[in-house]
Amino acid sequence: MKKTVLALVAASGLVGAPCWAGEWSPFLGGGITAGGDKLNTSTVTFVNGETDNIHGGGLLDLRAGLDFRMVNSDISLQGVIAYHTDRSNADNGSVDFTRMPIEFLVQWHANPKWAFAGGIRKALEPKYNGAGAGNQFGTDQKYKSSIGWILEGEYAIIPSVGLKLRYVKEDYTSKAIGGAKVDGSHFGLLGVYYFR
Repeated sequence: MKKTVLALVAASGLVGAPCWAGEWSPFLGGGITAGGDKLNTSTVTFVNGETDNIHGGGLLDLRAGLDFRMVNSDISLQGVIAYHTDRSNADNGSVDFTRMPIEFLVQWHANPKWAFAGGIRKALEPKYNGAGAGNQFGTDQKYKSSIGWILEGEYAIIPSVGLKLRYVKEDYTSKAIGGAKVDGSHFGLLGVYYFR
């Protein structure tokens, strides 16, 4: 009787194993984003006459994450931490808007080349900062971020390299008195490398 019970337990474990087994793949990525409200109160102007602006949805996105795909499944889960910044530099100063987003996405693999995902993100420590001559273009501010929504498509150039096109909807509220809200929504084009 004991042998029969043990055999049944072992068999049920083997049947259930594929449901929980999967492949873990860390990945690194980066790219550019565009969109959102202008954050500097006046246009950043350089001595040579060139101008620039800092936006709530720009500009450089660097990321690291972990992808988990179940065996025999078209679904994978991704967790990401990123460094997202829009910055303008000169010899005598700089202005920037930085944040550290954390993201969670559910990805559906339509076929070996294409995958589509939706998810949420929360940007940690968002802040606008001016240094040196950059102080004249806006007041240093810390922001509180909303929960952002993500939609993206990914094309696998090769199994370990993907190209992502995404849209993120989010906003930021200043922690200063009066708490002005600014739009941080943006489109992005990112490349990722999976360590498979």
